[in-house]
Amino acid sequence: MPNNFITREDLPLFNNGSRFLTGAALLKDGKRDLAGTFDLFVRELPSVRNYLVFAGLEYIIEYLINFKFTDKQLAYLKKAYGLDEQTVDYYKKFKFTGDVDAMPEGTLCFAAEPIIRITAPIIEGIMTELYTNNIIMLQTMHASKIARAVFAAKRKKFIIGASSRSHGAESAVKAVRAAEITGANFTLTLAAMQLKINKPEGGAAPHYYIMSYPDELCAFRSYAYYFGQKMFFLIDTYKSITGLKNFIIVAKEMEQRGKKMRGIALDSGDLYKLSVLARKMLDRADLNYVEIAAMSNLDEHKIKKLEDKKAPIDIYAGATAILNVTDAPKLEVVYKLSALKDKNQWMPKMKLSSKKISLPGRKQVFRIEKHGQYIGDVIGLENEKIKGKKLLVPYIKNGKLVKKLPSLEGIRKYYEREKKKFKRELFAIDKKVKYPVEISAELNKMTAQTKKQIQKQFIN
Repeated sequence: MPNNFITREDLPLFNNGSRFLTGAALLKDGKRDLAGTFDLFVRELPSVRNYLVFAGLEYIIEYLINFKFTDKQLAYLKKAYGLDEQTVDYYKKFKFTGDVDAMPEGTLCFAAEPIIRITAPIIEGIMTELYTNNIIMLQTMHASKIARAVFAAKRKKFIIGASSRSHGAESAVKAVRAAEITGANFTLTLAAMQLKINKPEGGAAPHYYIMSYPDELCAFRSYAYYFGQKMFFLIDTYKSITGLKNFIIVAKEMEQRGKKMRGIALDSGDLYKLSVLARKMLDRADLNYVEIAAMSNLDEHKIKKLEDKKAPIDIYAGATAILNVTDAPKLEVVYKLSALKDKNQWMPKMKLSSKKISLPGRKQVFRIEKHGQYIGDVIGLENEKIKGKKLLVPYIKNGKLVKKLPSLEGIRKYYEREKKKFKRELFAIDKKVKYPVEISAELNKMTAQTKKQIQKQFIN
């Protein structure tokens, strides 16, 4: 049987061989204690994004604090790469001893801004790159997409739907966590409910339940008897109008038993026209309490069009397009060395590759606020005197947690507070809006000097 699920114990091997061999080479060259600062950032925003919602930090903190190789993993590495005893002994005692400064989860962030800054012996920094990149890309990508869908739905409930078309089980559950941060705190995914990531939602009886009975009315009566007060009824197994009429018959029968049906689900056809017709028919039958849910592969654009028309829909559910982030299925998350500590002095480092230039030095992101509203960010050097809130805050110091991690509810409340401080136009679904991000004068000066020095030393 397949055994390819990643457990916590497996995470140290979420890496590639070059990282282990690079660490071994540095160790042999006497660079065991050489310290470096690494910046994790998104090189550029997708063309369909005005902002990103940073998510995934909790996974990184847990990963770094608990990083440890097992004897079995070390035996494999020794055999696979021919590592000597000195190197194996180093990895046997390996643990993260560095510092982590990061934006709090739920922070809105922008291109080129350091989201996480890791300062540690360079071998430790190298070993933790790939998992860090992977988690931050996935969680931030999901959180940013779901934030848009929640915004499009306005104050109506938004549910993360079935995970059958997501990129694997782990991705589906992590998407639900990102949804909790950005306000979509209901899910149909049982694994997420069990982990108490999200509030449970019943969903709708599937079509094959309806088809397993002699006719639709019989199926509705059966399901109504057991779960009608909790579940939604898909009315389009055969024909939506007929399904709606059958639902109304059963709902009135249930009223005579002193029970109220919860709602119907629209999963195909013209959702606007169907919702208008359904609301009229339901109200005409004195079923104004019955909710209307809409599915049918919704994303933020479809939801916005329905809301612009004032569709009488109470609940939106997103699945395939949301879980797979179909309009921007990747982020250019990068992890770059920005400084090396040589004889107690930090030396700036940068990459000069075409279109992939990185910023040197130990940096901070300053968020400028005026009259209760954020007006722009400045990427500057760590110790610059710039008026603004410092976004990178300490979480780990010398390998120890120094800042308590908030609950998911705490992250969501922080995200909601922060969101209110940005201009509403930033959250536009179909309009490109640029938030000002500047490079400080001192950082520009350091960049020019570092570039000149590198060109002089390494480039003919």
